[in-house]
Amino acid sequence: MSTLLTVEGLSVRFSGLTALDDVSFTLEDGNVRAVIGPNGAGKSTLFNAISGYVTPTAGTVHLRGQELTRLTPHEIAEQGIRRTFQNGGLFPALTVLENVLTGLHAQTHGSFLDILLGRSKALKSEADNIHRARELLKLMSMDHMADTRAGDLSGGQQRIVEIVRTVASDPPVLLLDEPAVGLSPVARAQMMEIIHRLAGEKGVGILLIEHAVELVMAAADRILVMAAGARIAEGTPEEIREDRAVLEAYLGHS
Repeated sequence: MSTLLTVEGLSVRFSGLTALDDVSFTLEDGNVRAVIGPNGAGKSTLFNAISGYVTPTAGTVHLRGQELTRLTPHEIAEQGIRRTFQNGGLFPALTVLENVLTGLHAQTHGSFLDILLGRSKALKSEADNIHRARELLKLMSMDHMADTRAGDLSGGQQRIVEIVRTVASDPPVLLLDEPAVGLSPVARAQMMEIIHRLAGEKGVGILLIEHAVELVMAAADRILVMAAGARIAEGTPEEIREDRAVLEAYLGHS
């Protein structure tokens, strides 16, 4: 097991307001680390700082030893940190397969004109991408939906397709922003299985923001608990369950 992501002393301040305060942690390949806390705890700011959507005031982010702290979101994504968003972002008029293929566009060799003209290198690249997209859908038990319009899927199915599209280019680190929000208990269980499969079978390091505590406890190897922009606890699910401050503040126990 090797360290993929290293976050050290990450802080973000907006006009004197501290949104993130000296947060540090590491993420290993094949591991799932959940981030929990109430609204305003700094979870989304942490994701935004890691993925380049806000510039940290202090601290560093390294992926496999390479500093990414002040790169643009596009540059960070190219380096291998991909993320999903709460609001999704599929193309509803495209099929499931076509949506996944949009996540592989950067790996297509040759231009659109090359494909139109039937040039062999471009056509082979396109065929390889279609094969890879179908294999990923099969891994996520969504291959039978490949030709279905994305707009016709349930909310849970759309979230799974979004994750498949995000991991299509083999990113070592995946940031999932509330993947289970609005899902039924059955769909949540399926989402947990997907997360385990990505970590266990693909070796992806996953950072997960989630309010569904049962999913967090079942899916995460370690949990980072935040409040007011700072880390207040960190540990395994068992350790977090036994932390009295965490139980009182976040898990509804006294």
